[in-house]
Amino acid sequence: MVGFRVHSADRLNRHRGFTLVELLVVIAIIGVLVALLLPAVQAARESARRASCTNNIKQVLIGLHNYHDTHQRFTPGGIAYGWCKNPMIGGAPSVHNVNGLLLLLPFVEQMPLHSKYNMKASAANISVGNDGCCGPTAMVGTLAGDAVASGNAAVVSQRVKIFNCPSDAGDPWLAAGNYYGISTNPAYKGAKTNYDFSAGNDYTCDSWNRAVTSNTRRMFGENSNSRIADVTDGTSNCAAIVESTFNVYNGRCSAWGYRGWVMTGNDIGSTRGVNNWTYTGATPPIIPKIGRLGSWGSPGSLHPGGCMIGIADGAVRFISENADLVTRERIAKMADGEPVDLP
Repeated sequence: MVGFRVHSADRLNRHRGFTLVELLVVIAIIGVLVALLLPAVQAARESARRASCTNNIKQVLIGLHNYHDTHQRFTPGGIAYGWCKNPMIGGAPSVHNVNGLLLLLPFVEQMPLHSKYNMKASAANISVGNDGCCGPTAMVGTLAGDAVASGNAAVVSQRVKIFNCPSDAGDPWLAAGNYYGISTNPAYKGAKTNYDFSAGNDYTCDSWNRAVTSNTRRMFGENSNSRIADVTDGTSNCAAIVESTFNVYNGRCSAWGYRGWVMTGNDIGSTRGVNNWTYTGATPPIIPKIGRLGSWGSPGSLHPGGCMIGIADGAVRFISENADLVTRERIAKMADGEPVDLP
């Protein structure tokens, strides 16, 4: 019988490929490595987004101080609302519906956009709030000028990058409508802001100026005119800018250019807390959703564990969602005589 010899080359060829078991093991190892690396990659990305968010707020604070240097006072939190409660007592004769952030545009390198805005007209055509729950709100004054016809609608429907947190992937637009929109014209959607002035959750007309005692005041509000000298608790102890999210269950996130129904600002001293995703007044109860704050004017963010606030001295701090109410209230008030060391 003739035998045959297996050449060494043939033996090598038989072992070039992986067996099925070996291939599955390699895939499993790769899967484990990806699972281990993915959280680290996500954390690194969030760290970069948080740094960008911090820089945005810092630029807004610098703009605030430059505005103060020019006008000897800070910008008002808003000007002459047409939707606030009890307009027969504190309602504006000429309604502008302006968010004070609009006045900061020249001080945050947005002069071309600001130059297109007509200060003699209104920022939004909102003339009534929700009378069904919270009336009376129908304005007693008149609109300073139509927002669409004046060209102001085109201005406040522009997104401004410095007013948006990169960690928030929510809807950045406010639809047209009577309460929250620029007007009922569907061609213009309001551009939201993640950063708004530190203000109380009070939608009574001209509430900042009509406060019975000034020691409960936040730095900003409708028609506010605070100065550095008025922050007697110290600018290093008082919030000026507070972060919030695009998505809100009850109410809406603020627009950067105009004020609509209950867009009063954000209150770090709110009893609702930080990153409160629940709205207790919902019937039936809603399922909490991370990134959707329960109610308007609440502090929160998509940064894990808390949100950013801008301090009146120009610093930016991260406030934990576990910060207690007393501490947060003292940070919010500008002249209550109880300064607090920030956590």
